[in-house]
Amino acid sequence: MSARIHTILIIGAGGGIGEAVARRFHGLGKKIIVTGREEDREYLTQLARDLPGVGFRVWDVTHLDKLQSEVKRILTAFPKLDTVFINAGTQSYYDIFQQPTADAEVIRELTTNLTAPILISQAFASHLFDLAQSGVKTNLFLTSSSLAYFPVPFYPAYCPSKAGIASFTKILRMQLDSTGNKNMNVVEVVPPYVDTPLNAAHRVQTDALQGGEDKAVQPMPLGEYIDKFFTALEQTKPDGSLSDEVGVGFGAQGAAIWHESNRKLLSASGMAD
Repeated sequence: MSARIHTILIIGAGGGIGEAVARRFHGLGKKIIVTGREEDREYLTQLARDLPGVGFRVWDVTHLDKLQSEVKRILTAFPKLDTVFINAGTQSYYDIFQQPTADAEVIRELTTNLTAPILISQAFASHLFDLAQSGVKTNLFLTSSSLAYFPVPFYPAYCPSKAGIASFTKILRMQLDSTGNKNMNVVEVVPPYVDTPLNAAHRVQTDALQGGEDKAVQPMPLGEYIDKFFTALEQTKPDGSLSDEVGVGFGAQGAAIWHESNRKLLSASGMAD
């Protein structure tokens, strides 16, 4: 894995998984650029202090009208960028029938989790593809979730947005495969429930819906997840390319079940052996 990644942009690194991934990649000697929203500026500044050489950009990906110009600025500053890790995400808890959330909040969640990642992927795709065509190994990571495969009633916008990322990543990889370009990898990152600030504001409510903290599914500690993620990342294909999905725990189970079911359906229809 290490030989494939030299300069990596991590979008959504103002805490949680994104920040932890940035710290680990920096420890591996990689050139890191991180992004976060304006409210993450303090975290990003501290991250840059902690990790010498890290560059950061304040970038709210929901401002879609500024997306292309931001991508252009990043590529101008880092023309040898070989890896993009799209990790930005938000999660809201609500009940459509009892206490629906405002339309604007639903739109923001879907924009952050699905629309923006798709547009960002498209914006960086030609750069990564062209670099790969020249012989450089390139990579595009998109973070979905175990909830893409196992939806729960707590998150009526989050679950479908992550299912959309899972589907988009597979489609993007299919299109890439059809080009014959073997130097670019498209990877779906599939975390389980991890102890991060993502659901901190509503963890009590979701625990209560599962019968209380003693009965509720508890998150994997962030450090444990990062260790397992990087172990899984090293499990490359025989040709040295990255796995199509890098899942941990319930995330790995969800991706495996999808693949097995999909294989059976394709075989039954004569579209695969």
